[in-house]
Amino acid sequence: MENLFNLLFGQPNEEFYKSSRGYQMSEKAFLDTWKKHGSPNELYGNENSYSFLKDLHENTGGLFIVDHFSLYNYDNIFNIEHHGDYIHFIWKDFEKDPPPRGFEETIMEVYNAHYIFSLCNIQKTIFFDLNGHIYVLVMPIIAEIKEVKKYLGIDKLDSNKVRVDENLEKLFTTIRYIKDNKIHECILHSLPFFSFLLQPKEKERDAGFSQIILMYATLDYVNDRLQKVKSKIKFVAQYDFDEIRASGNIIRTILESLVKYYSIYHGYSLPEDHYGNNLLGKLKKNLKNDDLMVQYLKQEMINLANEFSHDTGKVCNKMDLIKLSDFAAELLDAIQDRMKLNDDIEDNNNIDKEN
Repeated sequence: MENLFNLLFGQPNEEFYKSSRGYQMSEKAFLDTWKKHGSPNELYGNENSYSFLKDLHENTGGLFIVDHFSLYNYDNIFNIEHHGDYIHFIWKDFEKDPPPRGFEETIMEVYNAHYIFSLCNIQKTIFFDLNGHIYVLVMPIIAEIKEVKKYLGIDKLDSNKVRVDENLEKLFTTIRYIKDNKIHECILHSLPFFSFLLQPKEKERDAGFSQIILMYATLDYVNDRLQKVKSKIKFVAQYDFDEIRASGNIIRTILESLVKYYSIYHGYSLPEDHYGNNLLGKLKKNLKNDDLMVQYLKQEMINLANEFSHDTGKVCNKMDLIKLSDFAAELLDAIQDRMKLNDDIEDNNNIDKEN
């Protein structure tokens, strides 16, 4: 892709950047927008994220890449909008941006929709600077299909006008619906993991590389949460039982999130439809044939986690808290090693194909 960019526009120079379209597609447009907002490492929530995203869209004219974890991507963004609890990343709007005359039927055959957009309630946005190439990674907040249907105004539509396809392993759900005689395709990002990213067209890396970045960012986020708790444990008094219990409960939620992500990444369906109902015991049973989870998702760890999360009448002591945190760290290390090994295998396979 980098060679194609250079073929079309040449090596970037001052004259190139003075060209409106050249600048819009450049790494510099991303860097300038990032610096305008103080070069943050991360932004929290819709308001702060949208402020950056709106400026980015204005600076680039939407001429950037959106890579989804699923390897699905957009080659530009028509608009970014903020309504209520959600951000809309609009890829295609054939009403406001119609196809050339005579190509209407062809466009419908290709896209089979009048509107195509991604939808998410942003938990956090992080920035990854790779030698001047800025990646903008987005982590959504859980969204219930029922709530989203109501938000989109399609909760009252006949069932034959709405189709919902959950793609957990791809970290999104597709909602296709007919409203006002127009076909809408909504890509709902509703799982609390880094699910998609934005990057400049200049020196664009492929979607497979973006998927790896998203995976490692999610695992790093889990590790940061765990390290924060472990640092706090050092200063917890031996008989501060409420603080001990609170820290243990946080580790339990981290473990549940980690095991859910591992399950989804490796193509296991979650045992319960509702994301929050997938507790450690159910996840362990669901992963009984996975060798890594058999070894590291120990029943002793689950029992300890339960002690911290429920009123059993027992006193939670600091030694058990340290033991639980060590179990969690051991599981995280094993998962990171497994995923890195899979990436190495895939990279070698790609090299073999190229040779």
